Amino acid sequence: MSNPYDLARSILQKISCTLSATGSLMITSQVLRKKANRVKLQQRILLAISFCDFCTSTVWVFTDLFMPPRGNQRTCDAQGFIIQFGNTSNMMLMVALQVQYLLIIKYGWSETKMKKLEPFLLILPFCFGTSTATAALSLKLFNPANWDCWIAPYPDECTSSYEISHGNSDLEVTDCVRGDNARIFQWAFFFALLWAVAVFCIFVMIMITKSVEKAERKSASFSVNANRPNRPTQTTRRHSIQALNADGRLALTDVNVIQRRTGRIELVLTTRVKMQCILYALGFFVVWGFPTIARMIQLFGGTIHPILLPLSGFFVGSQGLWNAMIYFRPKYSTLLEDHWWQKLWRLIKLNLLFCFEHDGEERNDDGGEENDHVSSSIARSFLTRAGASKWSFFQLIGHGENSDDTLRSDVQAGESCRSDNICHDVEQ
Repeated sequence: MSNPYDLARSILQKISCTLSATGSLMITSQVLRKKANRVKLQQRILLAISFCDFCTSTVWVFTDLFMPPRGNQRTCDAQGFIIQFGNTSNMMLMVALQVQYLLIIKYGWSETKMKKLEPFLLILPFCFGTSTATAALSLKLFNPANWDCWIAPYPDECTSSYEISHGNSDLEVTDCVRGDNARIFQWAFFFALLWAVAVFCIFVMIMITKSVEKAERKSASFSVNANRPNRPTQTTRRHSIQALNADGRLALTDVNVIQRRTGRIELVLTTRVKMQCILYALGFFVVWGFPTIARMIQLFGGTIHPILLPLSGFFVGSQGLWNAMIYFRPKYSTLLEDHWWQKLWRLIKLNLLFCFEHDGEERNDDGGEENDHVSSSIARSFLTRAGASKWSFFQLIGHGENSDDTLRSDVQAGESCRSDNICHDVEQ
C-alpha cells in the first residue's frame, strides 16, 4: 500500500469502524437489557439500525481478509452481501425512524397506534435490503471496489453490454468477466435510494420544525390570554383541584393553571424530541456526505481528488458512532462526573461492562437515552400529581384544542395520585 491516501484511508476506516461497532453495541445493550426500552417502537428501530451498522462496521474492519489476495471470490461475495444488506436496510430504517418521529410529534400518534405500523417500519427495510443483496449476488456484481468488495465491474476498466448496445464501443460482446453493467446497478440498488432518503429526511425535518414552531406560537398566545385576570366562575371552581402547599395546608389550584404548566412542559419535551430527530438525520448526512460528493463529481465527468478517499472511508463507517453520541447525549448531560472522559467511561461501564457494576449503582443509573419515552414518563409523573394522570405526552401536539376537555374528564374521574406530597380530588 504505497499510496499515502490509501494508507490513511485504511487506518482511518478501521478506527471509525471500531468506534462505530462499539457505539452500536452500547445501544443494543441498552435496548435489550431494559424492558421499558424493548416495548417502544422507536427503541426497536434503533436496535435494528445498530444491528445493521454493527454488521457493516465489522466486515469493514477486517476488509483486507475478505478481498483478494488474502481472500477469494467467496469471501468477496460474503462481504459484498453484508455491506449491501446492511447499508440499504439501514437507510430504509432511517426512513422508518423519521416517519415514527413525524407521526408522533406532528400528528400526535400514540404508542399503541404506532404498533400497527410496526410490520411496515421494521420488516420491510430488512426485506428490501435482503432482496437487493440477493439480486446483486445472483448477477455476480460483487467484486473488489476501491477499499472493499461491493457492486463493481471486473476488470475495473471493462466495457459493459449497455455501452456496447449504445454504440460507445467497437466491441460486440462485453469483456467484463463479472459485474456487467455494475455502474447502472450501483445507482439502481444504492445511490438512487440514498439520495431519495436524504430528500425525505430534509422534508421530515422541515415538517417537524414547522409543527413545533406552530405549537410554540400557540402556547405563547395561550399563556398571554391565561395571565389575564378572570373572575372565578362556578365552572372553574367545580373543576378545581385540592393540592397540598409546602406547609401541608390544602389550596385550590385552577384547572387553567395546571393546563398552562403542563402545556409548557409538553412543549419543552417535544422540542427535545424534535432535536433528537434532527440530529439522527444530520448524522446520516455526515456519514454519507463525502461519498455522495465523490459520486456527484464522477457523475458530471470530473476528477475525484485523492483526499476524498480517506474522508469517505472514515465517515462511511462511522454511522454507529454518531448514533451512539445522539442516543446517549441527554444522559451524558445528566452525569455527575467532572470530566468528559469520566462521563464517557461511565456510559461504557453501564452499557458494555455492566457485569462489573454494583447492583445498587446499576439500579440507580440505567445509562439510557433520555429521549421522548424517558421524558414522557417524567411528564406523566408530574401530570399525575397535577391531576391529569392519563394525559398523553403528545396530546398537545396536534390536538391542543382538546386538552382542556381531557384534563377536566381526568379531574372529574376523581383519580387519586400516589404521591406523598400532592393529591387531588374534585370539589362536590
